[in-house]
Amino acid sequence: MDAVEDSLMVLDIKYWENANNKEDRIIDKQLASFLGKDYFVRIPTEGKGDIPTIPFPYYHVCSKAKCRLLFDIRKKFNMNSYLKQGPLCPKCSSKVYPARFLLSCENNHLEDFPWHWWSHGRKDKEYKKCSGELTLFSIGGSSGLESLRVKCSCQEKSYSLIGAMTENNFDEYECNGHHPQKLEFEKAGCKKKVSPLQRGASNVYFPAIRSAITMREESGTNKRLTDLFFDKKEKIEEWISLEVLHKAFNEQLYLNEFKKEGLNTYEEFLKEWTSFISLHSKTNEVTYSEIKKLEYERFTSFEGRCRIPEDKPEFEAEKQVIPYDLKPFFESITLVHRLKEIMVLLGFTRNDSPEPEIKQPDIIWLGSKGDDRDEKWLPAVEIYGEGIFLEINQQALSSWMSKNNVMGASQKYTDIHGEWIKKKGWHLKADHGQEDKDEKEGIRAQNAAYVMLHTLSHLIIKQLSLTSGYSSVAIKERIYCDHNMAGILIYTGSLDQEGSLGGLVEMGTIDKFRRILKLALEEATFCTNDPVCSSMNIDEEEDLNGCSCFACSMIAETSCENGNRLLDRSLLIPLSDREETAFFKGIVP
Repeated sequence: MDAVEDSLMVLDIKYWENANNKEDRIIDKQLASFLGKDYFVRIPTEGKGDIPTIPFPYYHVCSKAKCRLLFDIRKKFNMNSYLKQGPLCPKCSSKVYPARFLLSCENNHLEDFPWHWWSHGRKDKEYKKCSGELTLFSIGGSSGLESLRVKCSCQEKSYSLIGAMTENNFDEYECNGHHPQKLEFEKAGCKKKVSPLQRGASNVYFPAIRSAITMREESGTNKRLTDLFFDKKEKIEEWISLEVLHKAFNEQLYLNEFKKEGLNTYEEFLKEWTSFISLHSKTNEVTYSEIKKLEYERFTSFEGRCRIPEDKPEFEAEKQVIPYDLKPFFESITLVHRLKEIMVLLGFTRNDSPEPEIKQPDIIWLGSKGDDRDEKWLPAVEIYGEGIFLEINQQALSSWMSKNNVMGASQKYTDIHGEWIKKKGWHLKADHGQEDKDEKEGIRAQNAAYVMLHTLSHLIIKQLSLTSGYSSVAIKERIYCDHNMAGILIYTGSLDQEGSLGGLVEMGTIDKFRRILKLALEEATFCTNDPVCSSMNIDEEEDLNGCSCFACSMIAETSCENGNRLLDRSLLIPLSDREETAFFKGIVP
C-alpha cells in the first residue's frame, strides 16, 4: 500500500497484537464453519499501531540528482527518524522514494528487484559477494526504461533497465522464496521462475475474499449474551461433556460463571445457555453452496414483510405483488430495505486472480494456515446496505432449459467450463441435478441457467447505475443457481451502520423495475461492437463468454462474482440466428 511518505507492506495477522479485542469480534456460525475458524475480527480503522507494517520494497532511491543512491532501507534503519521525517538517504539525508520494480513467482513469493544482479550484467556469479554501492540515474532523452541506468561502484559500466519488465530476461534467476508479509524465507528456497512486476500494478495483490449475507435471529439483548458466552468458548467442550441439562449442574454453573455477568435469574440463564449451545456446539462442516441455500431460503420463504430481529433488524425485506406481464418470468421481486454482508479476507495471490469460492483455495493464507501458528480468526468487515432480490419462475426456467437449442448451448457451457476448471487444477464437482455425496469441495461446471442469470444481473446493474444514484462499481451481485435455486441479489452497501441511502430499493418497485428491465434488455439487443459481439461463441480462450463484451454486458470485476466470465446476452434477448435461446422473448420487440 502507498502511504504518504513511503510504500508499506501490511504484515500477516499473526503480528496483529492489538486487533483481537472482544468488542471487535464478528460471529457468524455458518461462514466460520465453512472457513474453519472460530470467529472474525473487524479490521481496525482508528488510532495508531493497530496494524503492523514494514517498508517495502526494501530498496529505495535518493531523490537528489547528484546522489541517486540505490540502497536497502533495512541497513542502518532508525525507527525514530523514520517516523518523524520519513525515509532519508543514509548518504546525503535527502528524501528517498521506493524502487519501482519487484519480482514474483507462481508460488506467490515476492522480493525486491535484483539490482546487484542486474548491475553486474545478469551473468556475473559473484554479484552476491559484491558490497559495492549502487546508483540509479537517468541519462535523459526519453521517459522510458531505456534512459534509466543502474551502476555498481565496483564497475565502470552501467546497465540500462530496458528489458527489466521482460520475463525472458530472468530465465537464469531463481526465486528466493521470500514472503515479506510473514518476515520469512522458504528454508530450502523456491527456485521457481520469476516474473517482473511494477510496484503499483494490480497483479501484485489479488485478495481472496469470502462473504455471506448474515441474518442472525437474536435480538439486541440476546446478541449481547451470545457474545458474553462466546468469550468462554474454551470451556464449552468441557461443559457440553457434562450433563448440561441436569438442574444441579446448571445452577452451579450459573452461580459460578454467569450471575456476576448480569443474568438475573437462573431461568434466564438456562434459556440463553440452551440457545448458545445450539448456536455454537460443533456441527458438520458447511459448504459455500449451503450458505447460499440458507440465504436463498430466507429470501423466498416469507410473505409480505420480514424483519430479523424485530427490535433492531439487520435484515428487512418486503415482497411485492407480481403483475401479470412479469409473472411468466419472475416468481417474486423482493425489496431488501436492509441487509448485512460479512466480507472475510482469507489471503491473496499474485500475478493471477484467485480461484472461485471454494473451501481450500490455492492462496497465501493469512495466519500461517496449516502450521502450529494457525490463527483461529480472520479479518473481516461488516457492510450494511440494501438491494433487490429477483426469484426466477422455476417452471418457465425448466421449460426454457428443455428446448433443443438451449440444451445444446447449456451442454457446451458445462463442457468448456468443466475443462477450464480441470486445466486450472481445481476439483470438478458433479453436474447440475446430481448429488455430491463424496466431495464437498470443488467447483461446479455451470450451465445455461447460470449464464442467463449472470448476464441478466450485469445488464440490470448497468442500467441501475444510470438511474439509482450509485455507480456500477458500487453495486454488487450474488447469483443463486443450483438444483432448486434460481435467483439474483443485486445490492450495495457501506461500512456505516446506517447503511446506504435507499436509492436502489426505490428502483425495485414494480413500475420502475419494469422500465429498468425493459431498457436493460433493449440496450443488450444492440452492441456497438456488433456484428462481432453478436456472432461470438463460448470459447475457453475468450474468458468463457459467448455474446458479451464491455460495451454491452461486462461490468467492473469488483462488482462481478465470477470475474466477468460466463456471460452471453443471446440467452436473454433474440439475436440474429439465435432467437430460440432467448429467455425474455416477448419483453422487447
